[in-house]
Amino acid sequence: MSIKEFFYLLRWDWRMNKGLTFDRLRAMLLMLDVRFEQLIHRNFCRPRNPLILIWYFTRFLGSIFQWFIATSLIPGDAKIGRGLRLPHPQNILVSRFAEIGEFCTIYQNVSVGLNGFKPDSPPRIGDMVMLGTGSVVVGDITIGSDVIVGVGAMIVRSVPEHSRVFSPRPSVLTNHPTHHLAEPGSDEHIRDPYSIWR
Repeated sequence: MSIKEFFYLLRWDWRMNKGLTFDRLRAMLLMLDVRFEQLIHRNFCRPRNPLILIWYFTRFLGSIFQWFIATSLIPGDAKIGRGLRLPHPQNILVSRFAEIGEFCTIYQNVSVGLNGFKPDSPPRIGDMVMLGTGSVVVGDITIGSDVIVGVGAMIVRSVPEHSRVFSPRPSVLTNHPTHHLAEPGSDEHIRDPYSIWR
């Protein structure tokens, strides 16, 4: 990555996250760190290169900075296209070597992770993909372009382009309590917090 490409990507990130809110400021600081880590990774992280230590040091400081700013971890060795939008940039975890396309939107509490049994097979996400709050993308899968992943959806298999993925509806079961329920705040309730719903 050249300095010119670094500023080009940063300009698009700024454009997609501009605004005078605390979340937008955090998004820009987060993306500044991610793009800087990408610059260092692509220029210094080569096998048998003694300057690889610069990458490890940058990643160490970057992970502390990202966690402090937004309790997020987005490493510089992930491939992220231009214009990543982070409306609420907290608790976002992206695995190493994950691929995220252009003009994607990631909401809070999203995880894009590796399958623990295949650590060299990260997820690949296409262009113009929206990952809703609390969604999880795991494993050696591909999400095509123009996809919306709904709130709380767990994606463990590939999704074709132009799709909408939503989590199943919650099931509502009627509960008829027993005759003996604990009084809220009583000793029994403190010993067994679930005793007020039995």
